[in-house]
Amino acid sequence: MPEISSPGAGLSIGVGPTGAPTGAPGRGRPSRMRIDRLGTMWMIIAVLMAVVTLFLHRHMPQPLWTMIHLVTLGVLSNGIFQWSWFFARSLARLAADDRRAHSDNLRRMLGFNACFALLFMSMWLGWFIGTVVAATGIAAIAAWHGAAMLSVLRERLASRFVIVVRYYVCAAAFFVLTALLAGFVTTTMFSSSIPEAFLAMRDRLTFAHALSGVGGWLGLSIGGTAITLGPTILRTRMSPDAVSWGIKVLPPWCVSLLIAVSGALLGVMPLVGAGILGAAACAIMGILIPYTRVLAAKKPQEYSAWSFLIGLGWIALGILFLGIMALFVSTPSQIRVLTMMWLPIIGAGGFTQLFVGALSYLMPVVIGGGPSVVRIGIAILDWQFALRVSLRNGALFLQVVLFCAAASTAVTTLRYALWLVVIMTFAIDIVMFARAGKNQARARLERIKEMSESRQAQ
Repeated sequence: MPEISSPGAGLSIGVGPTGAPTGAPGRGRPSRMRIDRLGTMWMIIAVLMAVVTLFLHRHMPQPLWTMIHLVTLGVLSNGIFQWSWFFARSLARLAADDRRAHSDNLRRMLGFNACFALLFMSMWLGWFIGTVVAATGIAAIAAWHGAAMLSVLRERLASRFVIVVRYYVCAAAFFVLTALLAGFVTTTMFSSSIPEAFLAMRDRLTFAHALSGVGGWLGLSIGGTAITLGPTILRTRMSPDAVSWGIKVLPPWCVSLLIAVSGALLGVMPLVGAGILGAAACAIMGILIPYTRVLAAKKPQEYSAWSFLIGLGWIALGILFLGIMALFVSTPSQIRVLTMMWLPIIGAGGFTQLFVGALSYLMPVVIGGGPSVVRIGIAILDWQFALRVSLRNGALFLQVVLFCAAASTAVTTLRYALWLVVIMTFAIDIVMFARAGKNQARARLERIKEMSESRQAQ
């Protein structure tokens, strides 16, 4: 039985031969609906829309917003809702017939995707009421998700990894704030009857919304997961002080983010810079330093580990760049212009690449079937991974270099070509996920059949 675990560290989320989590007692029957396919659906849409946006962005409504939110809400948020709850309920060992274990999370994810679809349509149509209703719905679902995590904390968790769930609770709180701020942002965009003073706050609200969403919802979710999943992907032990440092940095990390968001709303950029750099310092001490110690003992050997590691690196560079720039500008409008060119790069190289790395590890384990069957899925996902990683990150690095080049037709054409390379590598990831899932599931069923025939023969 494969496990999601850090060897010798105490975290163990097992998966039986049918792919059902064994972290909970086996009573009842979990939902048959494959909620993991929601994230896959949005990943496919994001890849297709990236190609469309690359060539037709001048003819599209809200092209930048579309790509940012297809990734942050469609792909990443679906992944966080799914996997954070998977880890939490497994740690709490919730019974399969416990409503919280499956059905409630299914309702949350379906509701979230319905709200996101409404938000997507409303943004394209410029429909003010639709955006506010969708943002309010997302805020309510995020609050429900956080409350579910709090209910897990009230269980008798015989594990020091309860800190991971605390990160998820704090992340959900920031997601509520992010969604509420989004409602105010769209009000300044589409409402025709708002005061001029409120309209002038659009850039402040937008920046605060981005800080809360990326730094709070995504950042804290990734940080909490990385404490345990990072070493697990490397198939080695956690740093002995990883959990204790994760506990220590969580409060100042949240406070730093609140300072940054408050600074953005007030338009006080030094406060924003101090908050971002404070959050970065907490992430470095609590996540990156313990992870670096692990890397010194065990080098990445699989696609999942390389993708996860490089994604963390791009995110760290993006945070530091944003924090430093905030100290040298005077208004949110200025930093919005300065960071516009970095958003696609950090989104693709950082958050999306990290998500792909995590999913490349988790998917074979959750499908299960025993070590030999799991290796079938891993082998498919690792196909030509060195070339894929090199092409993706080489293209992203060249994009950074081209920012220093003078604008010309040749430079623009090269940028388009480089983005096509990046998009192609993610398209290959999707194909590999589909192949690995199909082949591993078939091999798992064959193994179950062989085991059943062997028992009958005896």
